[in-house]
Amino acid sequence: MMQKITVILLLILVSMTAARAQQVVYSQTFEDTASLFQNYVLANLDKADPAGTETDTLKSVAWYVSTAGATGNHAAIATSNYDPAAAANDWFITPGIRLGKASKLSWKSLGLTDGKTDTYQVYVSTTEQSVAGCVFNGPAGSYSTSNSTAFETSTLDLAKAGYTNRKVYIAFRLNTASGGDKIAIDDLLVTEDSSHFVSLTFKVDMTRYKADTLFNPRTDTVDVAGTFNNFDGTKNILSIVPGTDSSLYSTTIPGFLDGDTLEFKFRINSSWSDTAAEFPYGGPNRIWIVEPGKYTYICYYNDLDANSQGIPEHQIMDNVKVYPNPAQSYTLVGVPEEIKHINLVNLAGSQLINRETQGGHVINLDVNTLPKGTYLLLFYTNKGFVGSKKLIKN
Repeated sequence: MMQKITVILLLILVSMTAARAQQVVYSQTFEDTASLFQNYVLANLDKADPAGTETDTLKSVAWYVSTAGATGNHAAIATSNYDPAAAANDWFITPGIRLGKASKLSWKSLGLTDGKTDTYQVYVSTTEQSVAGCVFNGPAGSYSTSNSTAFETSTLDLAKAGYTNRKVYIAFRLNTASGGDKIAIDDLLVTEDSSHFVSLTFKVDMTRYKADTLFNPRTDTVDVAGTFNNFDGTKNILSIVPGTDSSLYSTTIPGFLDGDTLEFKFRINSSWSDTAAEFPYGGPNRIWIVEPGKYTYICYYNDLDANSQGIPEHQIMDNVKVYPNPAQSYTLVGVPEEIKHINLVNLAGSQLINRETQGGHVINLDVNTLPKGTYLLLFYTNKGFVGSKKLIKN
């Protein structure tokens, strides 16, 4: 009986531990010395001269990165030891970090000189990556460090401090008034309770591209490339929805939070060429702001009018007519009023015809001098690219 109770208690503990599992939202170890402080803001507001030649670098910058501590790891280093004496006022501010409902910040600090104490503050800006944005909210915490032998770990519960479900910029400010020397900050880590993360499903309908023989499901692939995978769609190849023959391709990606703003495009064969990626020639990215309970995005490939709830009923491209097609010397293109511009390109992406249109009219395109082959007609409204049609020249 006792063994059974023990097993049950262990299962409960495992379950509770899993429920409290944390996912890393942001990490900075300062070990990537090739791109130190990339996308950070540094502010040397005291403009004072460091005492001693070993910190000459800090005459021109607020913080620099070097090895610190017994382990020899890299860390951000600043000084408060000036000649003549002055109060320190040195900042570094992280890039934007997306917080969830239960985010926590941890970091390590170390005083580099035995017997010297340095004070510093942590700020959280909810508006902009600047000192002004940080000062507006006031410090989230004040700290001191004088340990010259080992890094000390500190934590800040960002949720309890009032910072939830928003993008923030976290700043460290060395503000020692006197008596300090040098300080190191290392291993910034923002974590979130993994139970607050959601999975998003991306679905794209390839029916029209199949009908125009611009997409062959036997040989071609479709992916989604966006801010969530560094625009590398090879990490997220879509597959046909099981049990369907609707040409609806789908993938589900974990690790998002309500309120996230995503930018992305679907691509054919993982290519950024203007004949393969959506919205070519500088067209816009898709934008999806994740809302609670709305975790599926559905659209037609290369259709600008999309939303996360379903495929729109009205499609501008349904009203575009191209005839004769195949063409020999000319083709007529009938466009609705919304279409304001047409491009004709070859499959290598080279522009051959560029024509402004009068919406609601039929345009006569002279293709007599074009070599035989397959071309693409690209259509634009005042808002940008909306779709394409294949044109065959005989």
